[in-house]
Amino acid sequence: MHMTVERVSYMHENELMEFMNDIKHSLRPNINEEAQVVQTAITLVRRGAADSYLYDSANRIVIAKIQGVDEFTVRLSFDKKDVDCSCNRPNWCAHRVAVIFHLYLQGHSLTDWTGEWRRMETEQMVLKVADRTPRAWNETLSQLMNPIRIIGFNENPAVFIHKFSLIEQKASPLYPFEWEWKPLFDIYYRLHALEAAWPYIYYHLGENANSFSYGKWYVKNWLTEQFGKIDDAVSSISSKPRLFETDPFYDELKKMVRSLTIEQPGLYDERFRLYRTFWQHLFSQKSMREEEQTILEKSDSQTIYPLLAFFYIIEGQYDKLEKINEFVTHDNFPEWLPLADVADYEDDVDALAIIMQALLPFIRDYLIQSVTRSQRANFVRRIDGLLEAAHFPEDVREKMFSYYGETGVDVYTDFLVERERFEEWAALMHRYRVPYEIAEAGGLNLALQKNPAAILPLLHLYAMNFIEERNRQSYRRAVNVFRKMKAGSKKSGKHDFWNQYIDKVREKNRRLRALIEEMEKGNLNL
Repeated sequence: MHMTVERVSYMHENELMEFMNDIKHSLRPNINEEAQVVQTAITLVRRGAADSYLYDSANRIVIAKIQGVDEFTVRLSFDKKDVDCSCNRPNWCAHRVAVIFHLYLQGHSLTDWTGEWRRMETEQMVLKVADRTPRAWNETLSQLMNPIRIIGFNENPAVFIHKFSLIEQKASPLYPFEWEWKPLFDIYYRLHALEAAWPYIYYHLGENANSFSYGKWYVKNWLTEQFGKIDDAVSSISSKPRLFETDPFYDELKKMVRSLTIEQPGLYDERFRLYRTFWQHLFSQKSMREEEQTILEKSDSQTIYPLLAFFYIIEGQYDKLEKINEFVTHDNFPEWLPLADVADYEDDVDALAIIMQALLPFIRDYLIQSVTRSQRANFVRRIDGLLEAAHFPEDVREKMFSYYGETGVDVYTDFLVERERFEEWAALMHRYRVPYEIAEAGGLNLALQKNPAAILPLLHLYAMNFIEERNRQSYRRAVNVFRKMKAGSKKSGKHDFWNQYIDKVREKNRRLRALIEEMEKGNLNL
């Protein structure tokens, strides 16, 4: 007998409500596999895949066909309160649920039901997290992050960000109201977020975090935001008295931070930054640090040596720091370099000198083999700044510039200008064909004041290069260079030399009328 779907839904509304209630309690939103069944069923209904059906009024049975890549038949008995599907899967499958949803939808809002079903998860989490223990917090937040753990590495970063925005919404009701507890819970939340997302983050940022794409920009911004939130929470907690009840939470926090730092792959700078934040600003008691050192020292993994060195720096244990430096190699160089920043931040010259002495033999090879070309200039400036802060002899720093080559020109320029070694500065500009604009910004005007004779040959080369370009704008630039040469010659008392020089330039280029016009306007003779 043919009967409209609206009529069938109306006649069996009570039975449908029982089916919907069974689905609500059988398929939990916090279990990924079960939540996926509901989501797939909703998709089938929206696509119209469950529209084909027959109704047997005598036996009160609905037979529906689910259209798709494969066709499935669902048999729904209202008398027996039973639903069978040709897919032969036990319990509720997406096809069974889709048929129930399609009938329910005729008189009710499936969106409202789905919202209520999802709120069950949040309500359960709120009840669980109210049991204020580290275990309850960890279990709840771990469950909350399940959608991130199953995300595919090739999934669009915009989808990754969207999933986290949904998680943020679910997490909001879980936060404690008390100001003493809220930042602590936020730290737990952020650490669980980092732990769940790390494989995805490493996949997108691990190989070359400095190369640009919008996808990487999304992921990098998200990571930066998490660290910023953690910094804010740590700052908030460390500035206030600590409650006795929070001690177990801090003990668990140490384990979480250690696990994330040691066990996750890649992006060591970020992992070490996290570790440093907690152990420099939150866990600052000597007894806590000694306990952490003991735990690390019992490990036989070489990955913990930079972390031990970190404690030796902040605790001033220089003898231990010198002994552990033997573990520095080319391969683990990037794990030891951040320690120099720690010593520099602490204004600990002795510790900084020990670290830089250990790193010194590996700097050249690491620069050539491991630092991308776009980052080499920044790397050289960072290294030279650390060597200077460590009070290394100038001859050692200068020797390093011979290793850097063209990459270190900017830093070597500053080094020579600070020491007023302008003849060597001019030779450096000439050797590496440094453009005039860069030379002008990097010490040219100071050289003109201090030692003009030393840079006249360099200025001559710049002027000739401008003339070779054969256009009026370049001729004007050449004349500006001649003016600087004129001022330098006047300052160094070389009047006759200058007049002879500028006359020869005119004679040599007499056929370049535009140049001669610009030179006459410049009034270049002394």
